[in-house]
Amino acid sequence: MLDLHTADAVLTVGFGGEAIDYATLEALREAAAHAAADDGVRLLALDCTDASDAWPDMGEWPARLRHRRPQGRHGPGPLPEQEAVQALRAFMKPSLALLRGDVRGAALDLACVCDLRIAAASATIGDGRIRQGRAAASGIAYLLPKLIGLSQAMRLLLLGEALDAAEAHRIQLVHEVVADDDFAERSQALAAEIANLPTRAWAIHKLQVLPQLDLSFDAAMVHSLGVRQTHVIEDRLEGMKAWRERRKPAFTGR
Repeated sequence: MLDLHTADAVLTVGFGGEAIDYATLEALREAAAHAAADDGVRLLALDCTDASDAWPDMGEWPARLRHRRPQGRHGPGPLPEQEAVQALRAFMKPSLALLRGDVRGAALDLACVCDLRIAAASATIGDGRIRQGRAAASGIAYLLPKLIGLSQAMRLLLLGEALDAAEAHRIQLVHEVVADDDFAERSQALAAEIANLPTRAWAIHKLQVLPQLDLSFDAAMVHSLGVRQTHVIEDRLEGMKAWRERRKPAFTGR
């Protein structure tokens, strides 16, 4: 069951401490799509408290994908997992992953596709799928080397280690570690801070950075110019006006 809560332009999506199954992945995919179209949502916070996948009992296969489920003992492919990751990847507004407790497997996939990750000091983070004889085929093999480099990515994927928060911060998997007692307050403050930024400009940065990961420099320059010339940031005018008036800007996210 997915927990959804919206307050102060922040949509918080949590797994309720339960394992992530097909129904949860479908709900997450739909929530991300709705939040992307909702002008009242300026940030998606993904609460990964004690989250991991429910393998091998992932529940009922999504009906909309029934024609794509292979038969046989090899088992179904990770299509629901991939589509949930893709939905977060396509979410151009800010996304923030909150890591508490034991975060493993599919929860790591989803956290890594978010823009930023903060962890509670007592959190443990890892991917033990190899120790279950499984391969992580839901995007993490692409994401991890780009986040933390090839060597550390292979360490996580091939050894199946669980890292403490300090080590996850050292290898730059998480951006900030917060004392357990302060985590809720800090995560709320950070989410509110980001939600009040010119989030349309945030989206334009993502529209450049993500596609350009696989482009040459010259191609990236052309791509940036195209994005800049075809996307309007209304908050730019407010930023200029606030600078002239020597006051704090009031951005709308448009």
